[in-house]
Amino acid sequence: MILLIGYGNPLCGDDGVGPYIAERLAEDADGLSSDLECLSVHQLMPELAENISRASVVIFVDAECGGAPGGITCYKLAKPARPSGMVPAAFTHNVSPQTLLENASFLYGRRPVAYLYTVSGEDFSLGATFSSAVEAALPGLLDRLKTRINRCTNLVLLKQ
Repeated sequence: MILLIGYGNPLCGDDGVGPYIAERLAEDADGLSSDLECLSVHQLMPELAENISRASVVIFVDAECGGAPGGITCYKLAKPARPSGMVPAAFTHNVSPQTLLENASFLYGRRPVAYLYTVSGEDFSLGATFSSAVEAALPGLLDRLKTRINRCTNLVLLKQ
């Protein structure tokens, strides 16, 4: 399974880009893997570690502060150089993607390949609309995510 988690607050302008993308991909999954699960959440929470442990690939989508407004960045979330063998630090709300991956590994023995896509926001004030820069970036982000999902689907199929 490929798991896409879009997170952020849809009532804080550009911060809602993650949930928006997750909802669009869930609605318009034509040509994408039937094994795609999209989650739209306000913030990352430890409870997501179980969902993550069941996935072959996890894609996180979020807004970020800084950078040119509307800029899209993709990070491959690397495994720690050496597992600590200790309980991951954050079992509270508002954790990072990396912490969730470590929790999935520690609690369920599985850590999938993971990517973080971010869009540089411009306006995080109260409101349910995106800035013009983020609005303009959305079609490109959707295209990049569809390409990533198709690549990941092909890799998962090859490993079976």
